[in-house]
Amino acid sequence: MNPAKTKTIARIENTLIFNAEYQMTAKEQKVMLYLISSIDPIRQKRFESQVISLKNLEGVLMSDKKNGSFYKEIRNFAKRMVKKGIEFTTEVEIDGEFLPGYINWFQSIVPVKSPEASLKFKFSEDLKPFLLELKEYTQINYLEILPLNSGFSIRLFQLFRAYRNRMTKHQKRSKMRYELEELKGLLGVAGKYADYRNFRLKVLEVMKKEINKHTSIGINYTPYKEGRSVVGIEFEVWDSKKREGFTDSSSVDFDNLSFSQTKAYDKLVAYGVTDGIALEMLSKVQGSEISGFEDWYFSEVIAIFESKTNQDNGAAKAGTLVLWFLKKKVFEQGDMFAKLMEALAARKKTLQESDLSAWDNRQLAKDMTAEEFRRRFK
Repeated sequence: MNPAKTKTIARIENTLIFNAEYQMTAKEQKVMLYLISSIDPIRQKRFESQVISLKNLEGVLMSDKKNGSFYKEIRNFAKRMVKKGIEFTTEVEIDGEFLPGYINWFQSIVPVKSPEASLKFKFSEDLKPFLLELKEYTQINYLEILPLNSGFSIRLFQLFRAYRNRMTKHQKRSKMRYELEELKGLLGVAGKYADYRNFRLKVLEVMKKEINKHTSIGINYTPYKEGRSVVGIEFEVWDSKKREGFTDSSSVDFDNLSFSQTKAYDKLVAYGVTDGIALEMLSKVQGSEISGFEDWYFSEVIAIFESKTNQDNGAAKAGTLVLWFLKKKVFEQGDMFAKLMEALAARKKTLQESDLSAWDNRQLAKDMTAEEFRRRFK
């Protein structure tokens, strides 16, 4: 699999992320998310077959094996994956209990020559509500989960990312509480790890270390008890510095600007704003609605300012724009703020509907510096 491919965002309906019970290894989930990231829910009405060469799969499946039969590994992998299923709660009630439903991830996995030896994957049609007919969904950056070696880490990262996306407007830090057996069910290990100490060491501690080290989310957890027994886990989840952006002008460094922030900086400087003030203005712009679109945000700021000012001197206009933005905070209140955010939302909607790859690139670029983004997609 090629980690530098253009499409790297896997879109998954939140009902699947929050409610589905399944277990997959880290390698299996990486292949799964790679395939999901290649789906185009705007263009596609049905699932199309996807082909991955055995050579690319070998790099994932045999990465930690010095010796061994790739034939045996790929055969076992395909056999496992086509049987992998999801258990989920339905509204059908029998004897006071809700009857679960079951869906396999794949309809088929077939070896083909295309022109080199490959595996052809096709998702089960029953997954359309979760991967194609999207309503409230979460974008999982495929590149972000590549460093994770635990399947539990990848599964829980999806839960945490979906929850933070839902709550980021309201809370800097969010808390999620699960009964212990409920959590095990989501991870596909219901009834296992009877000794909480084993669950903590083999699942929770590994997951905490990997997610905190490699992703845009920070997490901590606290067990809660009934008597002397642990019966549940409370997670505290926050966006790490990598995602939160800048909080004050002293922390702003041009080298740490994202791709869209760099473009916004260039736009402000071209308008006549001095370098340091441009960085200070960028430091004041926060919020998930603007992240990744700072250049568009300041385009709209300048357009609104131009429609209101009577000045015609470039330096005077730049100075007044800075005054309005930093001191008077004109663009943070009332009709001006509403007009600004409405224009930005309309541009974002148009991009998402017309050019999904460009949208994905914006989502990816906001979580890395401009230089890192250019280097990765060189």
